[in-house]
Parts: sequence; structure tokens; C-alpha cells
Amino acid sequence: MRGFVLLVALICSLGQGSLASDYFSSITGLEDLLQTEQYLARELRSKVNEIKAALQQLEGELSSIEKEHTMAAADSENYLTNPVNVYRLMKRLHTDWSLMEGRVQLLAEEMSFNATREYGLSYPSQEDVEGAALALVRLQSTYKLDVAQVAQGILNGVKYGSDMSWQDCFELGQQLFEMEDYNNTKVWLRESMERLRRHSSHAHSQQAPTSGPDTLTLNKMEATAKSLFQLGDFDTAFELSQRVLQFDPKRIRNWHLGDKGTAPAEDSDAVYLPRHSDSYSLSQEFAKYEEVCRGEVQPIARQELRCRYSRGSHPYRILAPLKLEEHSLDPYVASFHDMLSPRKISQLREMAVPRMQRSTVNPRPGGQHKKSAFRVSKNAWLAYEAHPTMAGMLRDLKDATGLDTTFCEQLQVANYGVGGHYEPHWDFFRDPSHYPAAEGNRIATAIFYLSEVEQGGATAFPFLDFAVKPQLGNVLFWYNLHRSLDKDYRTKHAGCPVLKGSKWIGNVWIHEVTQTFARPCDVFRDHEVSLEYEIIK
Repeated sequence: MRGFVLLVALICSLGQGSLASDYFSSITGLEDLLQTEQYLARELRSKVNEIKAALQQLEGELSSIEKEHTMAAADSENYLTNPVNVYRLMKRLHTDWSLMEGRVQLLAEEMSFNATREYGLSYPSQEDVEGAALALVRLQSTYKLDVAQVAQGILNGVKYGSDMSWQDCFELGQQLFEMEDYNNTKVWLRESMERLRRHSSHAHSQQAPTSGPDTLTLNKMEATAKSLFQLGDFDTAFELSQRVLQFDPKRIRNWHLGDKGTAPAEDSDAVYLPRHSDSYSLSQEFAKYEEVCRGEVQPIARQELRCRYSRGSHPYRILAPLKLEEHSLDPYVASFHDMLSPRKISQLREMAVPRMQRSTVNPRPGGQHKKSAFRVSKNAWLAYEAHPTMAGMLRDLKDATGLDTTFCEQLQVANYGVGGHYEPHWDFFRDPSHYPAAEGNRIATAIFYLSEVEQGGATAFPFLDFAVKPQLGNVLFWYNLHRSLDKDYRTKHAGCPVLKGSKWIGNVWIHEVTQTFARPCDVFRDHEVSLEYEIIK
């Protein structure tokens, strides 16, 4: 529940004080935002209590004056012939009302509350707000979530958080509009208007005053309606404008049916393609990846897979065999169960947290590592020799796989927050300039799962038709290269978006050098079987 509430709070936050970006990319740091809001709520509660006390005093004095006037109205001549009443009337008008005016002005000053410039507090940046909005959209798309249910705090049929208000939905819709994600703008604005309609109907049925949009919100609604109208989304624009006129009938819209601009055909979807979409996200391959994340694809039963005990490559394993679960034999993908204890996992996470930085990608040889919506997480690099736990991880991995772990990149500990993901990619380097020639390419990958994830967050293999759900202490292992050391394009994999929870992993990449005897090549090259998977379809 906490992860979902934090996500919604992050989207709706308007704080512009001490900003620190990348809160959206990982669960680490979100606790700071929660503490910020807790502090602000405590301060505001204190101020509200002070104002209540002052208002109660004013209410008492005003009631006394009103009581005097009620008595005077019954017989004003009799009231005004009383010298005490005359004196009190003169005093009130000369002195008391001036004092009350000053107290009201002071009260108005005390009612000012600055929630955006508190020193030392953490606030999300604009990038965080956009990242959190994109996370919701990503989760909607990947897991086919119904917007109305998401707004109710329901994820895949499970109620986690409190409902979003109509204002929350509107702000999210407007945020997506500014990001040019028009498809999702429509659904969130319509959900907002539906919630506003229900809110108004409920207030009317209870004969209670309706707390409708304020002037600033009405201005935003009208401006958004006009922009949608000019883009050709007449239905949503009309619905927004009707709500504006409902709460402020005096408003005159200065845009007319002639202001259509370059409106698209009604059945055209092209105009609504979001700015952050690219050709890959519209490909069949990406659609297959999302199906695998949703568990809609079953692996083809073409291999005899087993769960068994394995002695690995070390003689003592006959006394402490490994729990091996095979996912695929060609290419080889397997899980080793219970490889790390909770105590060791806690140590790893404690060492990683102070070093966590936003994960990046390097799109070209010699290029700079950059942040990307393709990969949303934070990571830290840890040297194996820095702690016995990490040295033991390499030793256990060598025992389990038989590979030489002399040439491995540093351990990468990564954390994926709500909506965090890593789109389909290969772990091997396609360009030789990316890796040292003396070490060779990444022959194998091992993912140590350092947490469990309540929903989402699986490691998906779209070409192999299966996904592996994170299990605390398990290791997922596979070969990235054929025995011939050619790239195995079937091993493209992805980190599915985290729907609920926090995903922690430790990545180990083993390089090909010194593996000649651990994994010898065959007589003939065996790479042709994977070549068809190189090209995106």
C-alpha cells in the first residue's frame, strides 16, 4: 500500500523547495519525501489549531455583539436611552472594531503557510513528477490496468491505497498533456470529470455545499479544453468545457467551432501517439514482451526441464547440493534457490544504499552514459574484495556453474521502485570496443534476487516465452553467448515494471576469457539458430 500511496503523492506534489531529482527511479529516497510531508502536516496542524483558538475567541466576541443587536432590535429606543448601552456602542465602534480588524489581519497573516521553502526538506523535482506520471502510464500499458480501478487504488484486483480525488486525476491528465501523451491525457481527464460529477451529485443529494474547482483550476480546465479542441479531440474538450460552465456559468468561451486548426480524422490514432513512444514500443516484439510480463504466454513444451539437486563443480557439494530449477536448456537458463541468506542480503543493501545513483545506458561506443526512460532504476557498484559476503557470492557462483569468476565486472546492486523497469536488451556487448579485449565479452549473467516483489518485477525472456519472478535469495543464471562465443540473440531479456513493491537485485557479469575448459566450444559453430532474433520485428 505504501508504495502506491507514495507514487500518487509524488505525482500530486507541487513542492519546489530543496529539490533532489531521481526520487521516482528507486524506492530509496522516497522515505525522505514521506518525512517531508509528515513534517509539513505536523506544522500545518499546529497552525490550524492556533487559528482555531483565535477564531473561537472572535466567534465568542461576535456572538456577544450579535446578542446585543438582537436585544436592541426588540426596542431600539429603550436600548439607546440606556447610558451604559450608549457607552458600550461608542466604545465598540471606536476601539473594539479597530482591535478586531487588527486581529483579523494578523490572523490572515498567520494563515499563510509556506510549504515550498522549508530549509533542509526534500522535494521532488519536475523530472520526478514526470517520471512518476510515466510510471503510472507504463503500468497501465504493460499490465492492461483499468484507469478507473487505478484511481480507486486497485492494482490487478487488489485494493492497496486510498482513492484518488478528481483533482488528482485532473492534475495527472494535465501533466500527461504537457508531456504530449494525448492518449492517456484523455482517459485521465475523463476519469477526473466522472469523479467530479459523482462528487457533485453526492453533495447535491446530501444538500451539502459543493466544493468545486477554484478559479485557478477552472482556468487550467478551460485552457486544456481549448488545446484538446484544437488537436481534434472534440469529445474530451466538450466535456471539460461543460464542467467549467457548470461551476462558472458566467464564463464566456472565446474559442469556437471554427478554431479547429489541423484536426485529425475522428478515427485516427496517429495524433495521440505520446511523445515518449518510439518505434520499438510499437513493435510486435515489444507487445510480446508485455504479454510475457502479464503471464499471458506459456512456454512451448519442447524441452524436458527438471527441478533437481546439483553437486555443481565442487566436491563438497555432495554434502550440500544446490537446488536447481531449469527454465531452458537451449539457451541455458536456470535458477539456483536459496543461495543468499537474509542476513547477507541485508548487508549488501546497507552497503549499496549510500552509493546509489540513477542507472544509465550507453547507446554507442565511446559515448557518454545517459539517463533514459528505457531503464528506470538506481544502482551502486561494489568491489567483491570489499566484504566477505561479496567474495562468497563469487565463490558460490563458481561452484554452481563451473565458470572461472576471475574476470567479472564489479557487483552491481540495483533497486527498482514502483513502475521501475528495464526494457528488453541483451547483456552481451554488440560492439567489441565496449569491453576490454583481454577479458572478452560477457559470457554469462547471474542475477541475485535481494528482495521479493508483490506484483510485477519479473525477469522476462520474450523470445523464450517465460518470465522468472524474483524470489529472495535465489540466483537466475544464463549464458549470453553460444559455445562458439557468438552472441546468442535469443537471450534478450527485460525487467518487467514493478507494479507493487520494491525490487532489489545484484548483477554479476562473467567474461569469456579463461573459460576455455569450463565451457569448451563444439566442433562446429552453433550460432545460426539465434540469428533470426537479431532484427526487431
